[in-house]
Order: sequence, then structure tokens, then C-alpha cells
Amino acid sequence: MDIRPAPAAARGFVPLLIGMAMTIVAVPMMAIAMPGIGVDLDPGTGPLTLIAGAYPLVVAMLLLPAGRAGDRFGRRRLFHAGGALFLIGALLSALAPGPLLLAGARMLQGVGAAAVAPQALTMIPQLFAPVAQSGAFARLAMTGSFASVCGPLLAGALLVAAPDWLGWRAILLAEAALALTVILLARWQPSPEEPSKGGSSRPVETASFAALILCLVAPLSLGPAFGWPASVFLMLAAAMPCAALFVLLTAQGGPAALIPPALLREPGFRWSLVFLLLAVSAPPGFFMVLSLALQSDLGLSPLQTGLVTAGFPAGVVAGSWMAGRLALQPLARVALGIALLCGSFLLIHAILPGMTPGRLWPLRAGMLMAGAAMGMTVTSVMQLGMSGLPKSLAGAGAGAIQTMQQVAMAASIALSFAVYGQALETRPGLEAASTMMWLQITTTGAAALLALALLRLRNFHHRKAEA
Repeated sequence: MDIRPAPAAARGFVPLLIGMAMTIVAVPMMAIAMPGIGVDLDPGTGPLTLIAGAYPLVVAMLLLPAGRAGDRFGRRRLFHAGGALFLIGALLSALAPGPLLLAGARMLQGVGAAAVAPQALTMIPQLFAPVAQSGAFARLAMTGSFASVCGPLLAGALLVAAPDWLGWRAILLAEAALALTVILLARWQPSPEEPSKGGSSRPVETASFAALILCLVAPLSLGPAFGWPASVFLMLAAAMPCAALFVLLTAQGGPAALIPPALLREPGFRWSLVFLLLAVSAPPGFFMVLSLALQSDLGLSPLQTGLVTAGFPAGVVAGSWMAGRLALQPLARVALGIALLCGSFLLIHAILPGMTPGRLWPLRAGMLMAGAAMGMTVTSVMQLGMSGLPKSLAGAGAGAIQTMQQVAMAASIALSFAVYGQALETRPGLEAASTMMWLQITTTGAAALLALALLRLRNFHHRKAEA
């Protein structure tokens, strides 16, 4: 069997990968730009937090509607439209004279990113035969890893090379140039399948979903910066009626719903969402807290901290590559990856309190191991959730998977900082970070046990069917 895509399809996959990288790299590059924005625009803590959170918040709100829109209107069309919106938003961000306009322009970038990102996941089952999809998902995960690694390096190089009058705006101009490159490359995309002629999701359903994500993600993202005011808890409470309304509209919408009921009847897809929530969301909060603890407790510089933690993204690349070559079914690879991730967290938890500036190699080894396990887990979870979906549900599935990942990451970061802050009251920085890691150990351990139980149950049913 020829498992390779046609040459035209392979060329079409390249802009999809670069487009995915573009949506990921915008977050770490903006993190590097934030100090310059604070000096230049002097927005204060609240508006600065809004600028930082505007892009990921909008992406989380619109990923699922954008994935469903790709099913309805055509994925290539949505990809081009998203690239154009990202380009316009980046240009407006570079020209923004004040913090509120900058936050608004970043939201427009988020709309474009939400339209681009689901299409890459959606097109993999269409471009690749089933036996080749694992490698394609691995390349997608590796592309995201490269973007997360290269983003801060590229942003730092741009700040060094840019003239003083341009400063942080050079980073946003570079994002605009990347979006233009993706749009130009996308002209080689193969013609997509005919869009679905079924009904489309109703605006009230889309609005209820966006309100639900807003009420969940915004408090977790902005609450710590504003001291957890009462309005944050009111937004969290408002998530319940929004969720009830969305469930009701989903049941009424049938196949045209944002999350079609048929999608939730796919066992692989359902379990992929659970593994995203329990395991894939664990590292972001740990990574941010660890970086803070290394600088505050050990006195490492940002560059030294980056060198210590560089093993994690490097391991993600290696783990994604290995996942595409393991002769195991996706659920078995998920179980293996999560078990290794939990083991690496236990190792880092044990060695963190004894770290000194002159003895960092155990932490470097632990970060490499954790990254490799993360790469294997992400790639396998993506394949578990997407490979069994029919084409008519691929866009909705991709949007739901990425939305769950965004929401779970926001929750992971907020909970990790809450536990770390509480532990700091009685322990030094590295010991507090080690205590915080029980959060990641618990969630990944539960996910590993669940994956092993599902794998054993599947094997039992398979042997019973053979008998």
C-alpha cells in the first residue's frame, strides 16, 4: 500500500504546518515584547495583563466555531481568511498607539489564529492514509515544538537588531511577515473536498459557547493579576447557565451543532478530551512556575533559566518523532507517554529541593525526559481523537480538541500559581515548586491509570471477539 500523500497534497501540508506554527509562536514572542510595551506605553498592571491575555482568550473562544465553519464553508477558505485576519491584526498591533488599541488588535489576531489552527488537524486524515497519520501528527507536534523554542529566540534577536524607535513593534511586524508568507504558500494547497451542504450552527449556539469559554478562561487568566475580585467569581458562576444553554442548543441542533452528538459517540474522541484535561494540560503550569523559581530562588538569569529548561522542548521534538515510529496502537502509546510523564514529574519533584547553581544537570535530564514523554503523549492523543472521525466531523473534532487544550492549559497555569503561592508562605522557592508538582503528579498519574484500564478492557473485548 502506498502510504504517502500525492505530491500536491504534500505541498499543501507545508503551509498548514507553518500556519500552525504561526499561531503558536505569537504567544512566546509577545511574552518577550511585554517589558518593552510596559516601558513604551506605560499601561499599568491591569491593561498589560489584558494585552497578554487577549490573544489566547479569543483563540480559546473561537477554535471550536472555526473548526465547525471549516466543515460548512470549506477548510481552505477558512485557512486563507484566518491568515488574512492574522496579518491585519499583526499590522494593527505594530501600529497601535495605546494599550487598549493594542489589546483589540491582538484580539483580531486571535480570531485569525482560531480560524487557521483547526484546519491543520482536520486535513491530516484527508491527506494521509491511516498508517501514515501517526507520522503526520508527529510532524504537527514537532512543528509546534519548534515554534515554542524558536519564538523567544527570534523575538530576542529582533529586539537586538531593531532600531530603538521601532523596538517591540519589530516583533509584531515579523508576525505579519510570517502570516503573509503562509498566505502565499497556501496557493499550493490541494483543492479541498466540497463543503458540507447540511445546516449550519445557529448564532445563539455560537454565542453561548463563546460566553462559556469566556466565563471559564478569563477568570483563570486575569484573576491572579487583579487579586481575584468578586467579579471573577461571578463570571465563574455564570459559566453554569451558559453551559446549560449550550447543552440544550447542542441537543436541538443535531448534526449541525458545534459539537455534533455523533462526535461524542466516538469513544476515541471522548477519551482524547479526558487525556487532554488530565495530562496534556499539566506541563504549562509546571514550566512557568519552575522558570520563576529558578530565577527567584537560585538567582539564575533568564538566559541561564532558558538553557536549563531547554531540554523540555527539545525532548518534545524527540518524543513526537519517536511516537510516529512506535508500532503500537494510539491508546497504547498514550498510556506509555503519560506513564513516562508522571515518572519524570516524580523525578523532578525529588531533585528540585536540592538544586544549586553549580549542580543543575539532574534537572536538565529530568526536563529532557519530561519533554520526550510530553511529545509522545500529545502526538498519540491527537491521533486517538482524530484518526477515527469521518470527514464531516473532522473540523468540529479538531476545534473541540484544541479548545479543550486551551481551556485546560489556562486552568493548569492558574491552579499551579495558586498552589505555588500558598506553599511560598511556609517554604523557600524550590521547595514550594516541588510541593506544587503534586498537582501535576496526581493528574498525570490518574490519566496513566485510566489509559491502562482502557487498554486492558479493549484487549479483553478483542480476545473475546476472536474467541
